Amino acid sequence: MERRDGSLFPLPGRATAVGALLVAGAAALVGVGYAAGWLRPDHTAAAAPAPGAAGPSAAQQMWRLLLAIAVICALATLCGRLARRIGQPAVVGEIIAGLVLGPSVIGSLAPWLFDAILPAEVRPNLGLLAQAGLAVFMFTVGSDFGRDRIGRDRGAIAAASVAIMAVPFALGLLAALPLYSTLAGPTVHRLPFAVFIGTALSITAFPVLARIVQDCGLQGTRLGSLAMLCAAVADVLAWCALAVTMAMIQSAGPGEALLALGLTVLLGATALLVLRPLLHRLAQRYSGSVPTPILVLLVLGLILGLAAATDAIGVHAIFGGFLAGVVLPKDSPPVAAVAEQIGGLNRALLVPVFFASIGLQTDVNAAISQPQVLAAGALLLAVAVIGKLGGAVPVARAGGLPVRSAVGLGVLMNARGITEIVVLSAGLGVGIINHSAFTVMVMMALITTMMAAPLLRLLGPTLRDRSVTDRSPTDTYANGDATSTIP
Repeated sequence: MERRDGSLFPLPGRATAVGALLVAGAAALVGVGYAAGWLRPDHTAAAAPAPGAAGPSAAQQMWRLLLAIAVICALATLCGRLARRIGQPAVVGEIIAGLVLGPSVIGSLAPWLFDAILPAEVRPNLGLLAQAGLAVFMFTVGSDFGRDRIGRDRGAIAAASVAIMAVPFALGLLAALPLYSTLAGPTVHRLPFAVFIGTALSITAFPVLARIVQDCGLQGTRLGSLAMLCAAVADVLAWCALAVTMAMIQSAGPGEALLALGLTVLLGATALLVLRPLLHRLAQRYSGSVPTPILVLLVLGLILGLAAATDAIGVHAIFGGFLAGVVLPKDSPPVAAVAEQIGGLNRALLVPVFFASIGLQTDVNAAISQPQVLAAGALLLAVAVIGKLGGAVPVARAGGLPVRSAVGLGVLMNARGITEIVVLSAGLGVGIINHSAFTVMVMMALITTMMAAPLLRLLGPTLRDRSVTDRSPTDTYANGDATSTIP
């Protein structure tokens, strides 16, 4: 029947009558249920548990988590831009933002604001996001690895890299011995503690170094190119030393430590010799036909899967993230684009959350109130600077670099940045160092990174020597913030 007179119902009277009857029937059913006693207030289920104190609902928790992430990212962005304005890498400001959010500043000056921004029920979720951000960060470090060609100087560069790591490692190893009772975790033995301190002092932040090289106008120069190559090689050695330390601390005895190291080597060899070519072939054949959301899930699965595998072995999840970046088929444009998108999102959201989690574990006020901890931190800072300069300057001078360039190489290799904090976070997580050691060594990482740019400016424009004759024009180093080209 057609609709007439603009009515939505052709027969509105009948619709009204039937609707009224249905409502009356529904009301009658409710009345029957009440009369039978089913709906009376005194009718309760048998053995009903007493209601307990209800926490925030899932919707409230998600809202508070989103608010915390928004505040963290906003403060990290603001501090990063302020750091750039004063000639420092943005990561310096982001680290400071994490410290400001923790008990060192807001937690002690305005506890009510600290609880409002980071309530207790949100912090475990922030910790999970921070660990995910850490794994993805190590993935980006691994994916930037292997893009360089050392050329005819590979022997000299390898020797220089080992020397630049070995000197601070040895000095840190010795300096750690008298600091064992002050900075070590409650159950760690002296040897793994000393090895960890030596490793932490020998770190150079490869991603932050690229940013400093670009900001100081050293990209494409002899000094900038040499520093990037040496940092890459030295960091591989440092990660290996850290893996050994992790295996030592998380194993019940030498047998378990050797087993963990053997499994780590086996996993690395399998990833490089089997998984990497397999992924390369699959990417060449299928990456163009795989939808982007599925590709994102596959890359994240690779990162988190290898992170879980290395964690299960007994080293640390960061090695799995790094390994995922190394085996990723970077010559596939769709895969490379997805990896770049994941890295960009991680830098914007999860890395600031990681810095906030670092700030929650760092209490500068408590550390500086203990004279022995403060003295230990000052000693480690001095050993860290002397070790890097003592390793870099002699080998650079022997290689023919002028004095200023040799000192400049030591200054660049002394920048530790986020890589150092990653290492310290891993050490704190397994109990190698205590919270006081963590605090003073985070400050050491911050100070050594902040030293680089001003000292390079003091050394003058003679560092920008572009007479690099044995490099290909296409040799590049890339990271999340900067790309430098070697002429």
